[in-house]
Amino acid sequence: MKIIRNDKGITLAALVITIIVLLILASIAVYTGTDSIKDAKENILISEVEMVQHAALERYTQESIMNSNQYPGTPYSSMDDIKDELTELGSDQKLTQLLNNNSTPGDYYLLTPTNLEELQITNTEDSYIINYKLGLAINITNQKTGSGEPAYVYAKDSTD
Repeated sequence: MKIIRNDKGITLAALVITIIVLLILASIAVYTGTDSIKDAKENILISEVEMVQHAALERYTQESIMNSNQYPGTPYSSMDDIKDELTELGSDQKLTQLLNNNSTPGDYYLLTPTNLEELQITNTEDSYIINYKLGLAINITNQKTGSGEPAYVYAKDSTD
């Protein structure tokens, strides 16, 4: 007796469906991965701004105790120079109010990566505008986060 087997293997329809499912899974994985990378970069930027702020406040405290005003960075001579640096931020109301209420340009300093090393901050290529008294740190290299939020932080409410 002869047994006839019908082993034709996988059908073309099953193969196409399998490939489509794998492509969908791969696209979901890629989208999730790129989204995670964006979130991580944003968190790094925010953490760096906060780290610069804490270093500036620490330096301000040290200089207040020592009664000297030797701050790292280049002081700004006019508020217009500061506002020109902040062109990408547009009309951020909190920052505009801070700058208008505390409009002594000599209180604002430009910190380059070299100046940041004086504050023991290394491994950054970003530049900042700092107001040591307010604890205001504005990242002027990456002025906005990935979600479009301004990259700055301040410690003291200007209405105090």
